Amino acid sequence: MVLIDLQKVLSTLGLVSSIAKPIPVVGGLAGGLLDSAGGVVSGVSSGGSLNGLLGGSGNGIIAAVNIGDGNFTTSSSDPSTDGSSSTGDITAQDACSITPYTPPTPVILEPFAPYDANKALVYRYRQQQSVNLGSWFVQEQWMNPSLFSCASGNKQAEFDVANGWGSVDNARQVLERHWDEWITEDDFKYLASIGINTVRLPIGYWSLGPVYCQGTAFESVSAAYVNSWARVVRAINWADKYGLGVLVDLHGAPGSQNAQAHSGVSDGQQNLFNNPTNVQLTINILTYLAQQLVKVNNVVGIQILNEPSNVDSLPSFYSQVLGVLRQVSPEAAVFPFYLNDAFDMSRFADYISTRKDFVVLDHHSYFVFGDANSQATPASQLVASLQPGQGSLSNQIIGASNEGRRNIVIDEFSCALSGQALSNSQDQAGDRRQFCTGQMESYTNATAGYSFWSYKTENCASDVNWCFTSAVGNTLPSTFFSYPKTTIQAIQGGAPSSPSQDPTTDTSFLSFGTSSPSNDNDYSPPTTDDWLAAMGDSDPEFDQITEALATTEFDTLPAASAASRTADDAAADSSMSTTTLWPAGSTPSVADDSAQAAFAVDAPNPGQLGQTGARKRSLGFTSLPQRAFLLSSSLSRHRFVARSTRSHSRRHSKAVRRDVADGESAVVYTPEQAAIAKGYSDGWKAAKTFAAFNNSRLGFTGQFVSDALNAMENKIVSGDEGFYKTWFMKGLADGEVQVIKLLAMQAEGPQ
Repeated sequence: MVLIDLQKVLSTLGLVSSIAKPIPVVGGLAGGLLDSAGGVVSGVSSGGSLNGLLGGSGNGIIAAVNIGDGNFTTSSSDPSTDGSSSTGDITAQDACSITPYTPPTPVILEPFAPYDANKALVYRYRQQQSVNLGSWFVQEQWMNPSLFSCASGNKQAEFDVANGWGSVDNARQVLERHWDEWITEDDFKYLASIGINTVRLPIGYWSLGPVYCQGTAFESVSAAYVNSWARVVRAINWADKYGLGVLVDLHGAPGSQNAQAHSGVSDGQQNLFNNPTNVQLTINILTYLAQQLVKVNNVVGIQILNEPSNVDSLPSFYSQVLGVLRQVSPEAAVFPFYLNDAFDMSRFADYISTRKDFVVLDHHSYFVFGDANSQATPASQLVASLQPGQGSLSNQIIGASNEGRRNIVIDEFSCALSGQALSNSQDQAGDRRQFCTGQMESYTNATAGYSFWSYKTENCASDVNWCFTSAVGNTLPSTFFSYPKTTIQAIQGGAPSSPSQDPTTDTSFLSFGTSSPSNDNDYSPPTTDDWLAAMGDSDPEFDQITEALATTEFDTLPAASAASRTADDAAADSSMSTTTLWPAGSTPSVADDSAQAAFAVDAPNPGQLGQTGARKRSLGFTSLPQRAFLLSSSLSRHRFVARSTRSHSRRHSKAVRRDVADGESAVVYTPEQAAIAKGYSDGWKAAKTFAAFNNSRLGFTGQFVSDALNAMENKIVSGDEGFYKTWFMKGLADGEVQVIKLLAMQAEGPQ
């Protein structure tokens, strides 16, 4: 499959996609244009000076953030509703003078909860609404400048902090105070209450403790990290308490994977891939992480590297590391490992597509403006680049997602815009919001998840671009649940004015067996049955989920016609006929287009997708707003089906049994029909099971189906996998519509 060249597309639009997180610039930036919220500007450098940054590509734009001047302290006022804050004694005036710090409660290495493979399964395959916990265990000067007021050297990177403050022991106390106060348990509680279900946790190799600092730049300051790993474990356990998954991200590797300060050192050197010793140290570190974390229920994955340089050897490095990690344990053999694409989505979408194991492509999406002409590009044009069918970023992601069976996430994005992008706007707040929510919607509909960078900065109160707590309800929606309330309202009272209507109303009441986020007691999501290898088998709970249960029995159809249909026919058919294999009681007007319109999100007319070539035989995933939009157009029929399905199913079953009792032949399904029946049943049950786990949705659909087929071994006849996959998606689509209906009933209350 040929993918769009992202850089060429954006260049044509007068836009460029950032090749790195912001490079901090203190004070003013010559030639920069900053908006009132502290936004992104651009600076153009010659290709030669960017080789290290670009992994040899020799062109690009560096994003910079102005963090202003003035005296910073570790005290920060967080606009989040939990009211948490971080207060310290370090000021710019008392740069190297610290108050000795002892944690109020000793931080000891805690055990993880007992491993539950079923709970871990849902955590790892579900759709992710995530936030980065940046500058917590990997310091970035532009995010928390007070920590760098007595740093050493360039005062930009983690090592500069650990090597500063007058002594290593002083630095240890400064860092431990920061680890204990920058983010607390209340922050996890707050995130869960607004629908965030995952956090990305950047750590450095130094976070594992002094042993893993040996032979690295951090060896001389290793004593500063004697208590760091216990705090990483504490963070994972806090997340588990509130039903949040954790992606553990190796943000800094020995030698630096990208020559950037956020890799831990600020010497501007990339010394990982060209140094066999550092490669082996990195493999050792990742092996330790795998040994410790693959049996932790809420750890959704380990990211092998953050934003590595796009060197020629990067794919072989990934293959080498994966080969080692898959051998760590049986659990590690099937564990999700995340690979950053080094800002080269096409290259690594190809790489992911060649692998069958659970590997996830991580792309980071930042936008800055290029030359003088494009600096004036209005935000509306940037928003348009996120819409399907525009031949821009959205289609690039859709193509990569199709090629990689939807194993893709956008694990860094922000709301940053330049001042000129909004200079001619009649509604700057609205345009900024459209830009940010447009990203979120595009990433949700085309990928398995997104993660905002970052949860907080020291200047959060004035930073709606990079600070999540400030952006919530401002440039971002107020809530982020997998089933947004606007979708529920569409079922209750008709379609929204647009399928992409923005979800902003709190939906924390939506719960399947979990307590309110405001209640600490028994908050953890419920466990699930052991069903991956036996989905669709006899299950009374499945049979009674709702009066609108879709049966896996088939209406009468010509057996000859059914036997003559191929998997391609079943996948490509876009119209109903007497030979189409529909389970009795299913809803073809919704399920067909929803399941078959591969990644065609928020399309005005899903039926047109076949004319544009967007209809593919891959595992499609249609946005919930679109499903609600489609459903509302045939709502009366759907409700009739919901009322009549169970009685229809029972009548059909009795008719078959009566035929047998009368000596007539029972209905015998062909292998193709059996694959279709099981696929639909399994898809339906997947929708129910994920919804029962804290309102989740299946996200990594292609990987899930592939792994389910492997687990079933010979239950599906070889050659019939296409039937199973296509009808799994139809069952999933119908099942999610039924979940929406149940939520709508909950919202309406007793009738």
